[in-house]
Amino acid sequence: MKHYSLNKLIDIIEYGAFSKPIVNYILTNTEDEDLVYYLLCLKSIWKNKHREAFKYADLVTTTTTTTILNELATLEKISILFNNNKIKKANIELRKIKNNIQSLNKKARKIIIPALRFMEIRFSNLIDENLVRYWSAEYESSYAQKSLLKYSEARKYLNNKDFHKAFDLFIEGFNFAKRFPHPTMICSGLNNAAWWIRNIDKNKSLYTAILLEYNIGYYFEDLFKIYNWFDTIFDVYSINNYIGLYEISRIVNELKNNINVDNKFNKDFYNSSNKKHISFLFKNNINQIMTIFDFNFPIVFLSTYSSLIEKPYFTKSRILKVIFEGDKYKIIKYFSSNYEKMYFFNLMLSNFQEENLINNINNKNYDFLNSTGSSLFYIARKNLILKLLKNIRNKKEFIVHYFNLSDSEKNIFDIFLRNCVRYDIKWPIIPKVDGDLKSFALKYNITQKRVVLGYYSFEDNERLFLDSIIGKFLKI
Repeated sequence: MKHYSLNKLIDIIEYGAFSKPIVNYILTNTEDEDLVYYLLCLKSIWKNKHREAFKYADLVTTTTTTTILNELATLEKISILFNNNKIKKANIELRKIKNNIQSLNKKARKIIIPALRFMEIRFSNLIDENLVRYWSAEYESSYAQKSLLKYSEARKYLNNKDFHKAFDLFIEGFNFAKRFPHPTMICSGLNNAAWWIRNIDKNKSLYTAILLEYNIGYYFEDLFKIYNWFDTIFDVYSINNYIGLYEISRIVNELKNNINVDNKFNKDFYNSSNKKHISFLFKNNINQIMTIFDFNFPIVFLSTYSSLIEKPYFTKSRILKVIFEGDKYKIIKYFSSNYEKMYFFNLMLSNFQEENLINNINNKNYDFLNSTGSSLFYIARKNLILKLLKNIRNKKEFIVHYFNLSDSEKNIFDIFLRNCVRYDIKWPIIPKVDGDLKSFALKYNITQKRVVLGYYSFEDNERLFLDSIIGKFLKI
């Protein structure tokens, strides 16, 4: 079992819930009791189990002899207490952490100080007077923390109903979060920007909501975490009479699980308006079919299929034979037979340049909407798989193995493939790759680092299930 540097740990947990793969890996490779308690506290917070999180944070503060871990755990306790209206206890803990700030190193300060400033603004009417003050600006070298501070500043302008200035600050914070990258702050900034400007400037809100839809698809799976963001997108699309409204409604209803989805999302996807839109896109996309063939059509097909929440029934038929033959006329004829197939075809041919939309927002240019007309949520998910399988070996075998999986196996394997790319950043700790994971990566020419990060994005029992799936891809 290993001992992990707390400085490296800070660089990891600064990503919030996005650090889950590394946290899971550390938990399987350490016996440091106080570190285990702290990591379990974080995981409980990410699952919105705040009572459980507080229990683990309390265990850290009563067992650790390490100042940094103690202060990090105390920070989580303060946030939980304020959010649960335990104001007196929250202020007691806040006083403790303030008194210890000077004894912390720069690494710890860059997380704790901006978090305190954010809480100071969010809970300003609940915090005892003069408890929090501004310390050295050393921590501002972190893009994630700069993002948090921009959002804190934006909230001040919201209080004064200066929505345009708040919008600009949310976008500045988004840009910092994107450079980090910090997925929760990326989407939080876009969500707030779109929501607060929606009744003031429709074009600004629509641009931002479209960008938010793409980033949700790129970074997130769990509707419990992202439902409110979809709610914002729905309202913005509705205000703008934007065709993407039907796809957002469909996605929310397909993703719902133990969540009461608002009735407003019950839209008929294949209504006359959307059918007309699907047919129009299909005719345009036929002209682009040669481009996608040059880009490796079977992988584009697989990437599109795996991006969908509910899989189309037509893939149970002879479609793989048609795909592998590569006859563009047969493919066009096949996909033109009904609207479900045309919709799928449009997704295969659709692309989206996120950078163009970001540049337009940063340059305050909202006159031209650069959108594909297809769901950016699905396009983002498709793009993740395309990146992963760009240089794949044994392509046909991989695809055949995939379509031989059961529906439950496909579901977890799809998430695994997307997570392989989502979590591929410069972590200070990289999990070890060995056994079937290494064999899988080598056989199909997929980056080993990506494979192991995707693997540890799952919990213990899910990893056992994933082991059995990966084993099927290693059979001849």
